[in-house]
Amino acid sequence: MSLRRTLSALGLGLLATVLVAACLPWSVEAPAAARFVSRGLQQSWGVTLAAKGPTEVVLLPLPRVVFRNIHLSEGAAVGPVLASGGNLSLQLDLAALLTGRVEVDSLTLDGADVTLPQAVGDSRWSGAFERLTHSIAGEDGDRPRRVILTRCAVTGLDPRDARLRTIRDVDLTISWPAWSESLALTGGFRWDGGHARITLAGLRPHALLSGGESPFTAAVTWPAGSLNAEGSGSLRDGLRASGTGRLQTRSLHDTLALLGASLPLSPFVEDFSVEGSFEAGSGQIQFPNVTVRSGGNTLEGAGSAVLGPRRTAVQATLAAETLNLSPLLGGVLRLTGFDHADDATWRARSLDLRPFIGGDLDLRISAGNARIGPVQLTDLASSVLVREDGIEASLGRANLSGGMVKGRISFAADEGDAAPTRIKAQGSFDGLDLGALMDEIGQSRWMVGATRGSLVLEATGHDVGAVARSVSGRLALESEDGALSGLDLADVIHRGGAMAPGALARRNGRTPFEKAAVTLLFADGVGEIVEGRLASRTLGASLNGRVALADRRFQARAEIKPRADASADGAAASATLFEIAGPWNAVSVRANADPRPGEDDARQNAVSESVRRPGADLPLGIRAYAPSNASAGP
Repeated sequence: MSLRRTLSALGLGLLATVLVAACLPWSVEAPAAARFVSRGLQQSWGVTLAAKGPTEVVLLPLPRVVFRNIHLSEGAAVGPVLASGGNLSLQLDLAALLTGRVEVDSLTLDGADVTLPQAVGDSRWSGAFERLTHSIAGEDGDRPRRVILTRCAVTGLDPRDARLRTIRDVDLTISWPAWSESLALTGGFRWDGGHARITLAGLRPHALLSGGESPFTAAVTWPAGSLNAEGSGSLRDGLRASGTGRLQTRSLHDTLALLGASLPLSPFVEDFSVEGSFEAGSGQIQFPNVTVRSGGNTLEGAGSAVLGPRRTAVQATLAAETLNLSPLLGGVLRLTGFDHADDATWRARSLDLRPFIGGDLDLRISAGNARIGPVQLTDLASSVLVREDGIEASLGRANLSGGMVKGRISFAADEGDAAPTRIKAQGSFDGLDLGALMDEIGQSRWMVGATRGSLVLEATGHDVGAVARSVSGRLALESEDGALSGLDLADVIHRGGAMAPGALARRNGRTPFEKAAVTLLFADGVGEIVEGRLASRTLGASLNGRVALADRRFQARAEIKPRADASADGAAASATLFEIAGPWNAVSVRANADPRPGEDDARQNAVSESVRRPGADLPLGIRAYAPSNASAGP
């Protein structure tokens, strides 16, 4: 081989060796490299770099430098710490490097501790962010095309309570290629034991920072739910956005707890989703068209939310063809303890309103058909109002078993931990078919007839037991031209208080009546039956007694007496007495022995006087009553 060919081969081999060596990572102790890169970062971003470990250098195909055990600070080396520990990998622009400048094309921070502002007024990162903003707007400087964080821990102020918290396992990639106007962001992190992921695509930073609009597509997932949105936004006159979105969560209360936020009545809501168009800006979100799903229900309408500094205010008007209120009723029963009514612990259930009034709510709901368990309602119109001092729920109207039902209940409490909860309830119904209602709830149809009634009740207490012991008010029911099924009172009188034996007699028994009414006056949790009567063409019946709400017991005496004009000789007939007593779920009825002549009238008069209260003779629709004291002395 000639010398010329030998030299050419050696030259090619040397060149190949150099190229291969340039493509391989070389670990060297080069403090000068760290100082050189630090000067470039200081000029471009106002950030100082220091590295304690060895430096890894790769020259080809693109220059890359990896610093180990790094320390990034804002401004000078003694400035506020931005990141420490871990590795910093910088991919540098080759053309700039040949001219002695440092321009970062790609940045990767692996296993580092990133420090965000630690207190109000802490300005760390503000300088770097300002220079990056100017760069994106095209004013000056360069910008990285890709920023990657892997296995990092980020420490900063928790927006929920302004305390220092650390987010771990942060993986974040921000990509903005030179040939594209759009920025993409993907990442995930672990927070409060759960892992969340976020994706943002289609964002045009240059348009945003230039006062224009930018499209966006965003998706966020966390253990309890997800959020997806698509639309456009701008930074002109503050952050504004519009588009369509969907929020879905398996537990609204848990999701709000993660965000450090609260909404009224959220403990009652489990699965929840809201989907539709939105317009957001200036701390307010409008939903011109929205679909809300919860508890198997689908409601459509419009709404808005105002994100205030102290309380969030939500307003919505929703409608549904069918509405199942059983899950809501089940939630109320669980929170009050009535789902385990046989357990004595229900009395100690707290009635603290604070978990349910974490914001303002004005909600109006209508439905063509609604169901509460087996009970069917039609043409329902209702509203729920939540304010800082309490909750009010109103039933504007609803058709139930042929009748019209209306009502309202309110819960109010003063500020402070020791403030008791005040409860007020009032309602009325008219034309209610009791027989049809009993069929719906699976009970025997023991009474038929159109019934009307009203109630006005008040109570105060810290727990359910205290409320039950403080109930006061009035309950009145009245039915006309009806009948008692399964019971022939005339035959009971004829048999001296005994019922006819056999199922056939009970099935065929019937007592028509012209009018039946009962009125209870409540005081200190005890309801006195001040009026209980039934009148038919052949007999009359009366009822006196009491109902103890806290003890859940019933005790009363019933008197059944044939009408004098219905007896064969027109003479007065003796009365048949019954003692009715026991807990609500096990009431027993026992026929009483015939009283001695004259004894019964005296005893009944005494009982009537002892239980009668002012207002017993008021009409059913009355709302308030104040006894007159015009005849009282000064």
